[in-house]
Amino acid sequence: MSFSNLFGSPAVDMDSEEKKSEHVTKKIKITANNGWEHVFARGGIKTHFTKTTTADATEFLKNNRPRAQKQSLEILISLPLDILFEIFGRLLPLDLLHLARTTKALRAVLMHRSSTTVWMAARSNVKGMPACADDMSEPAHASLAFDTHCHNCLKPNVRNVDWNLRVRYCQKCFKERTEVIDDKFKKAYGPKLHHCLSLSMTHNRNDIRCLISDRESLVNELSKLGPEERSVFRGTKRDEVLVRKEHAILCTKWTQGEQQSRWDELDHLRSLRYDAIVKKLIELGWEEDVNKLPDQHTARIYKLTHFEDHPLVKQPKPLTDRIWQNIQHKMVEFMGQMREFRILQERKQQIRERQSLVATIYSDWQREKGYHKYLMPTAANLFAMWQVRNIVELPAHLTITVEEFQPVREELCEMVNHWKRGAIHDLRSDLLWRLEIHPGCWQDRLSIRCEKLAVAVFTCRVWLCEDIPEPNDSPRYMYFPEYLHHRCNRIRRRSWDELHPPNTFAMGQGYPGSTVQRGWSMDDLEFDKKASQTVKNILHACDLNWRVVTVSELDDLDPRLVCLKCSYGNRCDGERLMIVRSWRESVKHCAKKHWSDSTVKWEKISDEEARSLRQDQEEAAGSTTTPPRKIWRCTHCHNKPKEPEKMTVQGMTDHLEDHHSINAIDQVVGKDFAEALDVPPLAIPSAKLKPNVVDPPNLQYRPAHWEGRFSDMFL
Repeated sequence: MSFSNLFGSPAVDMDSEEKKSEHVTKKIKITANNGWEHVFARGGIKTHFTKTTTADATEFLKNNRPRAQKQSLEILISLPLDILFEIFGRLLPLDLLHLARTTKALRAVLMHRSSTTVWMAARSNVKGMPACADDMSEPAHASLAFDTHCHNCLKPNVRNVDWNLRVRYCQKCFKERTEVIDDKFKKAYGPKLHHCLSLSMTHNRNDIRCLISDRESLVNELSKLGPEERSVFRGTKRDEVLVRKEHAILCTKWTQGEQQSRWDELDHLRSLRYDAIVKKLIELGWEEDVNKLPDQHTARIYKLTHFEDHPLVKQPKPLTDRIWQNIQHKMVEFMGQMREFRILQERKQQIRERQSLVATIYSDWQREKGYHKYLMPTAANLFAMWQVRNIVELPAHLTITVEEFQPVREELCEMVNHWKRGAIHDLRSDLLWRLEIHPGCWQDRLSIRCEKLAVAVFTCRVWLCEDIPEPNDSPRYMYFPEYLHHRCNRIRRRSWDELHPPNTFAMGQGYPGSTVQRGWSMDDLEFDKKASQTVKNILHACDLNWRVVTVSELDDLDPRLVCLKCSYGNRCDGERLMIVRSWRESVKHCAKKHWSDSTVKWEKISDEEARSLRQDQEEAAGSTTTPPRKIWRCTHCHNKPKEPEKMTVQGMTDHLEDHHSINAIDQVVGKDFAEALDVPPLAIPSAKLKPNVVDPPNLQYRPAHWEGRFSDMFL
């Protein structure tokens, strides 16, 4: 044997070696570009082509490429069972379920009773999974825990598992395959049958349900037993239900824990991806924009995509270099939009700060001049004036201080007077039309101070007045000057999509939530025509001219009246007991008891009896303690951001000490705090009297034509 045969190679003859040495061919270098050309040149697969080119070779390989052989699990079943069980025991229960559904042979092995240990070993690979119940097989337990299809209609992606009923149903099948345990069920099958059934409570409704199949099988079994056997059978079933319920509680806790763990895992992946994207953006120079990204509330209001909710950011996948290259241009484009939004919001914030400075200057000017007892424009009205806008809207790179607003402070008096002329003209024109007063010429409209008339009655129709209680559920009527200074004239509710409304600021303590200041307007007030007619009837009973009598004059007169509709038309005769009311309470009484009937008549009691009644009521009021009223406003906070609502005396004292560092001894009425003008006078209680016959009144009010300066119009 030759040396080469020792290594399994064929023997080499010396003669053949000599022949080969005579025909030595040149070595050819084969590359990817010329390989097929050399093959075709030597008669390889040349017969398949007309031309031996690289393109032809590529097309041939594409059509005649050898296909990979399909892998089969038939060889796996030929392995010894101990090896199979060792392999299967290292899998998860869901993997065993998938294997059992591949071939009949594997299904026969895995579903045999001898494979129980394999399923138990697979279940032990799942951390914390409860043991299988005694009345349930391991495959069924695994299918209930890990399968995601409906057990009835095989609908995919069904995540709700009912461990009490041991089913996984979709919503439609759950309603079809279960029934409610109600009075109808108890009447049909007895009041105690449901104690022997496994029950489940739905999440969206508080109804208890059981499986129809369980109920039918239980009824069939009970029908085959005698009375004594039924009692024993019921007891056994109740014990089984208790055991099943305990097992369901364990499985439910495990399922919830697995879901929470999965959610935590996904959140962790999203967090890692978020941090990685932020790091990449910072490296590209977006650090300032990343630190000032809008929060979720701001993004929702302005209809933006929150950074964490961006489709490319919230994916639970690690960020690789390849993924970043694919999403980099989209993220840079998104950050460009966020930069534009940030610059716009910073500009709005700068304008709000400048407007806050204007409001402070305006509030201090009002306090110095003592203008809190007059109707004045709000700070929001000031923001809309061109003198203020020209300074507030200066370029962002300029620093605006108090000195820049000094020209505005010098023109405040003229600006306020100009606003008042427009406000009084609009108000008087509207009231003259509503009261049907027609002066002789147009110039007389400004001379008629109809806003002070007692017949000018208004009510508020917005939600901001709902938190202001009114005794006896009577309508809240407003007269001069209360309706002019009503708080709804200068505040409004901020809508949900207004995070920072322009040309305004938020109100402070005591106001309803989301309340901001607005320009003064009486659009939310409604002229009450019925109440105005009631006042006319009362003035007619007092022999007064409603076109002349003002609110202050009627309060000074303070007539006391009797409702003739309540007395069934009987007038005062000194014998009948009647209820006597003030004129304001009479208007409320007519609205509440008589639905503001314009035909209600009134009778005024004598001046002597009214004077005596007022004296008795004043003495009674002096002997009783009245609760403190919120009637004071802080002049330091008026027309400023976070302006508080009206306060009591004690509340105002504490406010000045805490917010303005003014001791109680140094606090001055009219300087540090003033009485609010939108507070109605105290309600005068009604009284029961036997009023005498009334003589015609001696006091006659003549028409008055007020002449005065414009600054006195709103006193």
